[in-house]
Amino acid sequence: MKLWHYIVILLAVVSTVFVWKREPMMLAYAASKISKTSLEGRIKLIEGAVELRLPEGGAAPYPVVLQFHGCAGVDVPFHHQWADVANSAGYAAMVVDSTGPRGFSRQAALDIVCQGKALLGQERAGDVLAAIHIAEADPRLDAKRIILAGWSHGGWTVMDYLTMDFKRHWPAGLKHEAKQPPAINGVILFYPYCGSGALSRFRPWRSQPDVLALIAGSDTIVDAAQCISYFEGKKRAGDPVDMMIYPDAEHVFDDPFLDADYVDWYNEQYANDAMARYSAFLERLKASPAP
Repeated sequence: MKLWHYIVILLAVVSTVFVWKREPMMLAYAASKISKTSLEGRIKLIEGAVELRLPEGGAAPYPVVLQFHGCAGVDVPFHHQWADVANSAGYAAMVVDSTGPRGFSRQAALDIVCQGKALLGQERAGDVLAAIHIAEADPRLDAKRIILAGWSHGGWTVMDYLTMDFKRHWPAGLKHEAKQPPAINGVILFYPYCGSGALSRFRPWRSQPDVLALIAGSDTIVDAAQCISYFEGKKRAGDPVDMMIYPDAEHVFDDPFLDADYVDWYNEQYANDAMARYSAFLERLKASPAP
């Protein structure tokens, strides 16, 4: 083989490796630009913006669902409706606000977070870690029965969190510490973002909790096909994934409080079905042995 053949092959290999590694390299670079704080610092940032709703009746400690909103921030009536479902199943619900404590108004969050200019999933995953430690420190909550629930950007955040090998990697913006978080009992994902910038594209999940994935099949905000392919792969691998695809559903199909321009995106039938699946998932995990 002539020398130029070797050069062409070498260049092809280098090009392939660069393309394959480009995304993780770009995310690592973005992470390096974020000022680092301690876990305690992140807890202090969000703890004042965490709302805990406890079920009526039953006895503490309660299993708990940690709710992570979409990119535009907390929509109180929307998240309260899901907290009510959790409460009815005997769970506490903790609504975690990631945008308010950082000074983002709803419009600013739409312009900045929703456009991927700030607070990527790899950084917001630190809020998941902080919320878990807040829950773990609350004697009213059962740290052995923690469910993570994420909507859209919140789903991306939860999935990024699950890729963290805490012995080696901590979420972007957090200083590495020796602390290890408790195991997660389950994960609920509504129309999550699975595209470029999502760590799950090239990092495996470090644990395999039970998953309920609720996908909007006609989503015009995120690419549903990417998530469907991802979760089908996990199911083929034997991971405990229950995926429901609502074929003609739009993004936020479960939100009856939408602005007038988007009110047609709400689908009452699908929303009721999602609530029934959400409740059944929580009931099943509550009856199962804790991890």
